[in-house]
Amino acid sequence: MKKPFDTASRPAPRRTLMGLCLGAALASHASAQDLPQVVVNASLEEPYAPSHATVGGKTPQRLVDIPQSATVFSAERIRDQNLFTLGDLMQQAPGVSVMPFDGANPDFRARGYAMELSYDGIPASQAGSGQQEFELAVYERIEVLRGPSGVTAGAGQPGGVINFVRKRGSREPMFSGAVSLGSYDNRRVELDAGGPLNAAGTLRGRAVATFHDRDYFHDTTHDRKWLGYLALDADVARGTTLSLAFTRQVDDLDSTTMGLPAWSDGAFLEAPRETHVYPSWNRMAWATSQAELELAHKLAAGWEVRARAVRRNVDKFYKDGYPSTGVNRATGTATYARRMAGLDFKREAADLFASGPFSLFGRRHSLTVGYNFDRRVADNQAVTYAAVPNVDVFDPDSVPEPDGDFTRGNANRVTQSGAYAQARLSLADPFTLALGARSSNYRNETRNIAPTPETAFVATTRERGEVTPSAALLWHVAPDVNAYVSYADIFFPQSQMDAQRRTLEPRVGSQVEIGAKGVFLDGRLNASAAVFNARDRNRALATDVVDVYVPAGDVKVRGVEFEIGGRPLPELNLSAGYTFLRTEYGAHPTLEGAEWSTFEPKHSLKLYARWQPAWMRGLFLGGGMTASSALLGTGEPGLREQGGYAVANAQMGYALDRRLAVTLAVNNVFDRTYWARVGGLNTYNIYGDPRSVLLSVRGSY
Repeated sequence: MKKPFDTASRPAPRRTLMGLCLGAALASHASAQDLPQVVVNASLEEPYAPSHATVGGKTPQRLVDIPQSATVFSAERIRDQNLFTLGDLMQQAPGVSVMPFDGANPDFRARGYAMELSYDGIPASQAGSGQQEFELAVYERIEVLRGPSGVTAGAGQPGGVINFVRKRGSREPMFSGAVSLGSYDNRRVELDAGGPLNAAGTLRGRAVATFHDRDYFHDTTHDRKWLGYLALDADVARGTTLSLAFTRQVDDLDSTTMGLPAWSDGAFLEAPRETHVYPSWNRMAWATSQAELELAHKLAAGWEVRARAVRRNVDKFYKDGYPSTGVNRATGTATYARRMAGLDFKREAADLFASGPFSLFGRRHSLTVGYNFDRRVADNQAVTYAAVPNVDVFDPDSVPEPDGDFTRGNANRVTQSGAYAQARLSLADPFTLALGARSSNYRNETRNIAPTPETAFVATTRERGEVTPSAALLWHVAPDVNAYVSYADIFFPQSQMDAQRRTLEPRVGSQVEIGAKGVFLDGRLNASAAVFNARDRNRALATDVVDVYVPAGDVKVRGVEFEIGGRPLPELNLSAGYTFLRTEYGAHPTLEGAEWSTFEPKHSLKLYARWQPAWMRGLFLGGGMTASSALLGTGEPGLREQGGYAVANAQMGYALDRRLAVTLAVNNVFDRTYWARVGGLNTYNIYGDPRSVLLSVRGSY
């Protein structure tokens, strides 16, 4: 396990990196007149109405043919809205709730549960909760599927999956760059370059670099982050392409925050939004590296075979002090806990599949068969220092920084593998039957590591041959309009024991969804509507006997979603999504009928539009709104909760020409004060961001 990052391991000084970035941009501009003119043809696909996605499967499918709710964020939309991080993007995703966590890496929830992750279709076998993800500059698009996805993901939560589709080597020379300056000393630089690396164009490259340095609206916290990405794609034989990529991101966060505590009587702490109750010596640092390899081969008759592999390494360190109790009203004090921890995480995964069409009974069908493997090992070391009582929460630097090495360690190893198949069968001209199934093996093991006396791995959970099916019937009402009914399944292993000391059967999340999707205005507009009903069964329930559980718990989730996106008018791009969600306990000794997920609103609305009429001669206007009904979180009804609220954002920009544009964005235009997360007595009562501005200059050559 590595010790805290030292100065030598920190990112390069801001002025040095900015100088290199600006120098590269100037050199590119100066040499442009010496290069042959390059004409880049824009994709025919509408950036706000993407036509295809791979999420929920392995090969691109039309969105109207995916029988579950899905949203795709294109690279152009990501640029238009200045969506730098996954947290920024998920704020705009219909049906998704973003919960601030540690000041840098939020949690994402949909339909009552944390969302799973996959990278170019390789499932990550872990929920995206409080984990560092790469800046969005390395991705061509982000795909969001809501609802269970057990056929492709194996084990996981039933809320949905976020699929990251990375950028590939460019077939045409390209260069783009952006510089952003904003409130709270927010500074960011982004570079993206690519093109063919030989005359024949059989070797192509892509390079992306970003540097982000910022403060926050609350006092003291500072974040400095840099990222580098390299990709190579080579046509190694006729119909065969080899792709390699490497990404590294380092994030150094000083004086970390987990929000405000509450008064010990349960009410919110009366304090301004900028209040920071954490010692200035708090620190969190991440360093994440990922290497990827893909080999794709096209066979005869439209079939293809793809083999993918990914290896991710994460080093995380944090040292902090934080309130561990509510705040005494009479004294304004709380007890502060102090701790230090380090994580060394390694993940290796691979996916192999074949996909293509076949004919049967005079009709055309398609089939995908494959196998994937995932193993992740997390080595954790930690120490808990003596708590400090009677600390004035408005003077957190009175908490002394502790010193001392780690005192305990443990390791966790999760291994999952499975074979899967998906078929789309054309029953008749208006009907398609989509069937899928996966057989999964899952094993979770733990052991002690230094400085705790080391032990061997012991399996805490083991599942073999767990089958997760899916099925859907699509009715092709018109060439670009489908109605569907679908069933999807997923399982989640449990470690609790029954009276015979046997591990409980896995939880099973299943969903029935009925919906309709359509593409209109010659592909310029997507629209969808869905009604879903889900169950989470076999949940562990405690019995009267200590450490004895029964698989009798049940949770019910149901709701409605509407989404529209695209270009209804030549000068207008828009996106709008509404979600109604209701979650409740089913079978439960004391909570039957009570609300299950208190972190997600019953009603949520997300809007964004960008207007650029020709008569405005380069000027464009944009704006959006996110609205939410009441949130309770881990608060107390009537005492500590957030009522319904709406936050408006606005943009104005000017395109000097096709290659250079300036944009001014204002977030939270009306400076709405609200709680983005309602937490407990000690932490996670987190204010939403106040009004801020961001000025960006973006150019391409």
